[in-house]
Formats: sequence, structure tokens, C-alpha cells
Amino acid sequence: MIARAISPARPLLTCCLWALLATVCYAAPAASPAVAADRNVLRATLANGLRVIIVRNTLAPVVATSINYLVGSDEAPPGFPGTAHAQEHMMFRGSPGLSTEQLANISAVMGGNFNANTRESVTQYLFTVPAEDLDVALHIEALRMQGVLATKQGWDQERGAIEQEVAQDMSNPGYVLYAKIRSIMFGGSVYAHDALGTRASFDKTTASMLKGFHDAWYAPNNAVLIIVGDVELEPTLRQVRELFGAIKSKRLPARPPLRLQPVHAQSFSVATDRPLGTQMIALRMPGLDSPDFPALEVLSDVLSSHRFDLYGLVPQGKAIDAEFSLDPLPLSGLAYAAVSFTSGTDPKALESDVRSILKRVARDGVPPELVEAAKVHERSEAEFQKNSIAGSAAVWSDAIVLYGLNSPDDDLTRIEKVTVADVNRVARQYLDLDHAVTAVMVPRGSGRPVASSGGFGGPESIALGEAKPTKLPDWARMALNRLAVPDSTTHPVVSTLANGLTLIVQPENVSDTVSVYGSIRNRPELQAPPGQQGVSQLLDVLLPYGSEQLDRVAFEQALDGIGARERAGTEFSLHVLSQDFERGVELLADNQLHPALPPQALEVLRGQVSRWSAHATKAPVIWRSMRCARHCSRRTIQVCVRPLRRLFARCRWTTCVPISTTPSVPTSPRSW
Repeated sequence: MIARAISPARPLLTCCLWALLATVCYAAPAASPAVAADRNVLRATLANGLRVIIVRNTLAPVVATSINYLVGSDEAPPGFPGTAHAQEHMMFRGSPGLSTEQLANISAVMGGNFNANTRESVTQYLFTVPAEDLDVALHIEALRMQGVLATKQGWDQERGAIEQEVAQDMSNPGYVLYAKIRSIMFGGSVYAHDALGTRASFDKTTASMLKGFHDAWYAPNNAVLIIVGDVELEPTLRQVRELFGAIKSKRLPARPPLRLQPVHAQSFSVATDRPLGTQMIALRMPGLDSPDFPALEVLSDVLSSHRFDLYGLVPQGKAIDAEFSLDPLPLSGLAYAAVSFTSGTDPKALESDVRSILKRVARDGVPPELVEAAKVHERSEAEFQKNSIAGSAAVWSDAIVLYGLNSPDDDLTRIEKVTVADVNRVARQYLDLDHAVTAVMVPRGSGRPVASSGGFGGPESIALGEAKPTKLPDWARMALNRLAVPDSTTHPVVSTLANGLTLIVQPENVSDTVSVYGSIRNRPELQAPPGQQGVSQLLDVLLPYGSEQLDRVAFEQALDGIGARERAGTEFSLHVLSQDFERGVELLADNQLHPALPPQALEVLRGQVSRWSAHATKAPVIWRSMRCARHCSRRTIQVCVRPLRRLFARCRWTTCVPISTTPSVPTSPRSW
């Protein structure tokens, strides 16, 4: 799938109030999906080469624009790997006809979200604004395509910000681990580094170099403009023609070739002050241009399944988490099995376990039922991608400019054609452990704090600075003087069930999906029994082990059967296709109200949480997962199943649910 949903970290579960919010989305009946999709999509190529795709999505009175320049770190001059990244930053320093102060002022008045990201072969600029202000966003992008104010003063100021970003990422051992794997896997090629850049290269970079980079690559014939939102197709295309049509195309420079060297097996380690270590086995894979890529997508899904042997290391107590990830690039890529572990675990033994699993897959193939489960989840994710205007713009952009597809639906179409034999063939061919790079991040227990950092990649939240009074261009002043307030599209239906559960249902009409969200008010530091302050942490990690009726694997199998994503806890959720809403709610309620809490799993998890807590208490970790270090210590992790069940039984529930579903979906789930 082009864009994958990332589930937030599981919160603590204690007890109190459960709120359920439901947003109901459904697709209007149509003669056929293809016809319906075509009516909401308009494509055009301007005379200057600019490709334009406009997608109508009426989820909210909002529009998202994504302009994609087909240039990234691959085109950076030798010795200056972060040039494209630096140019991305400078695009927010103003352009001829639009100063930095004017851009900041416009963004403050208009509101919305301004982001950008730089990758190997593309630099994306993403605006999400009120639909009535689309013309303002398009004016900004048209001016920025034509030129940039790359002044020495502006670059001197921006250099400090970007070098701070580099310093932060280089202090993250996870990023260092990944960067070194990449440098080994693609040594001597343009893929040996990502788009972040280095402090040394930025110190040598000049404003004139950045302007030259913009002048060479930022051109309509090297760009794709995606517009998604509550817009009319033809009038929007006319706006695009008026603003971008006169910009001249350019003769583009030659792109550097990709020359890959053979990969030789090697190992290395990186020390970390974090309480958890990571074991990775990385393999070179084909790129997005390969006909084998769809089968590799399915293989990656299968190997990451919680029903597969790799994740099976977690309930065995050998790992805290386990996954298999595919990191594709246009002409090549890498994949890696990654398992996390607590201090005291033998990384060599863990590596041996992972290698045995991958060797068995290469030799014997994968379970056919997991291939079908992967496809079911891909179908579900394809439908859920319609539920975000900004997300849909990003997905369309990636489908067109990275995957080389005609639309996001094409990715699902080719995945549907993948057979079990295809998956087994690519497993035999590419799970080549004789040429794997093995890396381990080892907890050293130094006691030093660790700053959080997600590492380089993904959209950057752009701070345009404080808005100050400044004269705006006529086109901006006229647009921003509008005082019209769009009609609200939110019309929730609120009800209270007989048991006191509050239910909020918000209907939408963009997809055949249902999303359920709920929250339990809780204060674990006050509600945990005396001497058992670790109970909420253990309950949180025990909830994925199924229900009293379905054990962990059977519960995962039930979710796979309907392509659902479920999470029980104080922040609980369900994402399911509308046709399977009843079954999805049954599973969520079963997990939430009747969790299995198996004693064997408790014994394993109690030791893991205890070791993690002991290390984390000694070495403060500044990241979102620090709840355990704040609320429990090693001596408090003395909890048995009985107090866990007692804690659950005392809970009083309220519920909030955003749902997207067909009109037939009931607004009062019987399972509650």
C-alpha cells in the first residue's frame, strides 16, 4: 500500500470513563466504482509540461495542494548531499513578488497547514487551507515555481535551523543505525545517503548555489500538481491555467546514473542510552520500478503479521516487538527485519532466531492464509485513505511521482493479482541472508538522558515566523478580506445507551468505512492498588493477547478476516469496512470487556517491563513512551492476573466514536 497507517503507541489502561465517538462515512451508489472515480478526478497537462490532477473530495470545506518537483537528493551536487533539503527550507524564505514577511502574514490570516519534505527523487510542498482560499495557495506556489529569494542573509539564518536539525538526527542512535546500513547497502551510489545532508556540506553551501539549484530544476515540466478537496473540477483547472500557464518550461540537466556495487555481508553495532535495543537484518531489494515490487509488498505484510513467526518472538519473551519493513527507492530498495529487546537479552541469540525464520520462509514459503489476509488489509487501507483530504493528496502524489502509477487504486489492482507462488518466488530470490547487513543497537545503561527524535524523513512542520503588519499583494489582500464563513459539515447524532454509554455518531459520505474512537478517563498513579503501581502498564501490554473467547492468534485471525485494525485500552479504537462494522464492534467489545490476560504472557511481560523500568528509571528517556518510568519502579512490578481483572471490573465506561460507514450501520452497537 502506498501509504500505511501508523497506530499510535498504546496508552495506559486503568479505569473510569469511556467515551465513544462515531463518524459514519459511506459512498453514494453509482453505476460502477470506475465511473464514480472518474467523475471526481480531472487530469490535464499544460502546454509548458505541468501535469495537473484534481480530485474532488467533499469530506470538509478544505483543499490540499501538493506540488511535486521531480528533484531530490539524487540530483545534489557531489559533496553537497543536502542541497535539495536546503532548497526546500529556502522556499519559505520568500520569492520575487512575495517576501518572507508577506508569506508569514498570509499563512497567519488564512490558517491551514504548510509542510514540505525532501526525498531521493522528489521534493514536495504541501498546503492544506480552507477551500475558499485555494486561489491564495495556488498564487504562492506559482510565484515560488518562478523564483526564490536565496539571499546570503536568508541562508545564514536558515543554515542554523537546518544544522540544528542535522545535529538532532545524528544524536538519535536509531537514525545513525539506519544511515550506516544505507551507506553500506548502497555504497558508492547516490542512494548511499538520504536527503538530510551534513553540517560540513551546509557550511560550504552558499545562497547562490541554492538559487542555481532552483533555477535548474524547479520548472513546470519537472513538476506534478495535485489538488484534493471540496472543489469544482473545471473551474479549478481554469485557475491553474491562469496562474501557471505562462511559466516557461526549462531544459533540465542530466540526472546522475545509479551505479550499485555488490553487497557483502557484514555486521556492526551502535551503543544507545535508551532502555531498549534493536536487532536489524537488512537486505537489498528491487526498487519501485521492478515488476516484483507488488509481490514484495505482500511478502512484507505477511512477515509483519502478528500471526507469523517473526512476531511470535514477542509472546515467547524473546523480543519486545518485531516487524519486517520494506523501504523502497525508485530504482532499488532495502528491507529489514527489526526486533526490539530489553537490556540483558543476547542479541546474537536473537539474530539466530530471526535468521532461522527468514531462512525457513525462503525455503518453504509463506502460509497462504496470510497472503489472503494481507490482501484484505490492503483493500481496507485503500478505502480508508479517502478519509483525509491532506492524506489523500499525499497518497495521490506518491502514486504518481514515486510509484509511477495512474492513481492510488492501481497499487491495489496489482496487489490483487499477486499469487502465493509469486510471494514464495520473491522470498526465495531476495531473502538472501548471505549478503545481509546485520546491525544491533545495544543498550549500555549509561544513565544519560536520551532526547526524542523520529529521524529524518516525512513532512516537516514549517514555522513561518511571527506575523507582522505588512502590505500584502493585491491578490492576497482581496482574498483574505473575505468574511464568508463556510457552512458546518459536522452534524453529529448524540445519544446515551441504557448503560450510560455516550455515543456520538458523525455521518460522512466519502468512503465505505467506519472508525470508532473512545477514551477512558484514568489516573493510574492514583487508581492503582497500593504497592502495585505497575498494574496499568502490564494491563496495557496484555490487552493484545486476545479475549476470553479468542486467544491472541485467533483474535488476530478474526481481525484479519475483515481487514480491521483494533486497539483496546484507555484510548481504544476500531477501523473497519462498513460491511463488517457489526463484527468489528463485537471484537473490540470482547477485547475491551473480556480480555484474556493469560498468566503465561503475564509472567513474560512482567519480567520485560521490570527490566525496561529499571533501566529507564536509571537513564531518563525524553520520549512519549516514558509513562512506565514515571509511574512505576522495578519493585512495584509484582502484579498477578487477579488485580488486573479487578481493576477492569471497576471501570465505568463512556464512549466516543467517529464512524465512516453505510447508512444501514446501527448507531447503537449492541455489543456495548
